[in-house]
Amino acid sequence: MAKVIIFGIGRGADVAFRYLIKDSPHHICAFTVEKQYLKETKFHNLPIIDFDIIETVYPPGEYEMFVPLGFKNLNKIRQEKYMRAKQKGYAFISYVSSTIPHIENLKVGENCFILEGQTINLDVTIGNNVTIWSGNHIGDCSVIKDHNWLSSHVCISGEVIIESFCFLGNNSTISNQVTIAPLSFIGANALITKNTVEGGVYLASGAPKSPLNSNRFMGLIDFD
Repeated sequence: MAKVIIFGIGRGADVAFRYLIKDSPHHICAFTVEKQYLKETKFHNLPIIDFDIIETVYPPGEYEMFVPLGFKNLNKIRQEKYMRAKQKGYAFISYVSSTIPHIENLKVGENCFILEGQTINLDVTIGNNVTIWSGNHIGDCSVIKDHNWLSSHVCISGEVIIESFCFLGNNSTISNQVTIAPLSFIGANALITKNTVEGGVYLASGAPKSPLNSNRFMGLIDFD
């Protein structure tokens, strides 16, 4: 069991708090945000602390951190806050739903948020700072590297590599032995049968690649 500080007071933090208190041994002690977002003093009846001074109130070594932010800017915002907390000396918990069936221990890094309904086959490796929403399939020997986001009902076949800073939309499907390059945006219902290119945007209807790279594409979409 760890004593945990959750970064954020938005929807991600709210969902993480509710999963952690119901389905983990951890004790949630407080929330933290950057000073410009510090408009209230409590969230879920727990204190909200300025992130600039969090280590003086809840010191690393006694407390761990969890950063359950969204996929804005292809997960770079979440990665930035995760790295800043790491620089302050914090260790991180991960949440993996207790309802996920597995016959061997799952290989999961730190600051991961993996919800219910997953089918995770053998010899899968999941890196750090990865969010996997409800109800996905991850095939044998696949590797999901750091700072990725899988939406719901994604089907990843065997021996797939998901490089860092990718987004996989609802119902997208990745064929066997495909590598998803860094910064790839895979849209809902897209079928990917070949390796993607770095920064590519792949949409449904045969998954054509958009002429925009993923950074420009995400800049046109205002996701929370």
